[in-house]
Amino acid sequence: MTVLVQAPAEKLARLKELRERKREIDAEKARNADVFALIGFTPNPGPQTEFLALPDENLDVLFGGAAGGSKSLSLFVYALRACTRYPGLQAFWFRRTFPELQQSVLRTLARYQFAAALGCRWNEGKFELRWTSGSILTFGHAKNVQEASALLSAEINLLIIDERTTLPPDVVDLLYTRVRSGVPGVPCLGIRSGTNPGDVGHSRVLTDYIEATRHGEIEVSPDPNGRRRLFLQSRLSDTPQLGEEYRRNLMGLPEKLRKAYLEGDWSVFAGQVFDEWRYDRHVVKGASLADSWVRFNGIDGGHRAPWCVIWGALDNDGRIWVYREEYQAGVGEKAQAERILAAESADEHVAVRYADDSMWNVTGDAKPSAGIYAENGVYITPAGKGPGSRVTRVRRTRTYLAEAPACAFHRALGQETCPLMHVFPQCVNLIRTLPALPHAKTGNPEDVDTTAEDHAYDALSYMLINLGGGPDFPILGEIPGAQLAEQLRPLGPFAVRAPGDDAPWNRGARDDDDDTPRATVQRSPFG
Repeated sequence: MTVLVQAPAEKLARLKELRERKREIDAEKARNADVFALIGFTPNPGPQTEFLALPDENLDVLFGGAAGGSKSLSLFVYALRACTRYPGLQAFWFRRTFPELQQSVLRTLARYQFAAALGCRWNEGKFELRWTSGSILTFGHAKNVQEASALLSAEINLLIIDERTTLPPDVVDLLYTRVRSGVPGVPCLGIRSGTNPGDVGHSRVLTDYIEATRHGEIEVSPDPNGRRRLFLQSRLSDTPQLGEEYRRNLMGLPEKLRKAYLEGDWSVFAGQVFDEWRYDRHVVKGASLADSWVRFNGIDGGHRAPWCVIWGALDNDGRIWVYREEYQAGVGEKAQAERILAAESADEHVAVRYADDSMWNVTGDAKPSAGIYAENGVYITPAGKGPGSRVTRVRRTRTYLAEAPACAFHRALGQETCPLMHVFPQCVNLIRTLPALPHAKTGNPEDVDTTAEDHAYDALSYMLINLGGGPDFPILGEIPGAQLAEQLRPLGPFAVRAPGDDAPWNRGARDDDDDTPRATVQRSPFG
């Protein structure tokens, strides 16, 4: 027979009090424990020591730059220390894919005996490192939003992102939404990231960390979550243990890789598609557009991903002047059309608006985006996305980035050449993302990586690929005489402009007496 003995209430309360006191003592010991000494780690002087000396606060810190700068190891030991210091802390470590995780931090974890010196237990089935205090360091991977969505209900007190530029920005954005703490006594320590230059996230990192902090000289003011943003530059010299042989290996790399991995240079990177881009050459300030130049649009549709519209003016030499952009996520199709018209002046006439072919797609009984545009006064023409068009768009963009005999604006500045494409400074998203696009990792290596922020490029290239089409070249049975040769005017480097008022290009231009509504756009005769 079992006899139940009920302890007096005061004894239970006393027991609870003692347990709470023991928890506080253990927590205090953990906070004061020399974690680095226990695991046999000594930080190198310089940026690694600076990174590990940052306060345990809700910060957004990027430790980035050259290869061999001990970025990943710094993240690793920081995570161990944080989980030891703060009982119950929920920390998550992310890479893009599981093989990348397996070949990097999981090997480091094994080298440090799965933190046995800290009393940790390794759960191989869940890829979790567990502390007796209740802290957990979980190792995960997410190469797209679908995989990252598995964490929508997670609470992350400390987010670690290793090789951050390899993760698409929308994946990073989703992970950020999980960073919080709803448990009393468990702090939110924010985000700590490490990375080399390059890959799909390069543009975002360059803008948000390197340029925003003036390469680490200043802190970015707190965001709505009260989170300050900091950047620390890593260099190969920060890790003397690697030795001269490692440096010589990096010295032997191709120029872009060498600059990125040896020097930690953020201006160029391996796999960069449009390395012809030069801000000081392609971005023009103080220029004006002639009224006679024909205007065009390139439009990349979107809602969850940003929608983008590019405005370009074609001058008499066949140069394109990109003078305006619209770029925003979460804008409905009706509002997109309204914003396009609102952006244009009353006397501005856009000859043809070339748009992503998918804007004519229909799902069920829904109207296509092109139909909604038309109902709201914006008539668009399919850009034409046939087989091989993606690589053709890359090549055409390169053609316009190339140098040619100087335009009048640059001749006045004493220059003999200038690019075939000029971009006004207000096109900030095109300027930000075009030079940061990496090559595709799958499919045709000449293409851009579609997981990168390619919306402004898509809009631009839909326009450029059609500017190169132009009228058909005349097929003549005999050598043209001087009179005909004089009549065929060059239209840029790709085509000639036929004579006569009824030529398609002249029909696209707007005469002073033309009373056609400015929102009306004729269908391209070349599409």
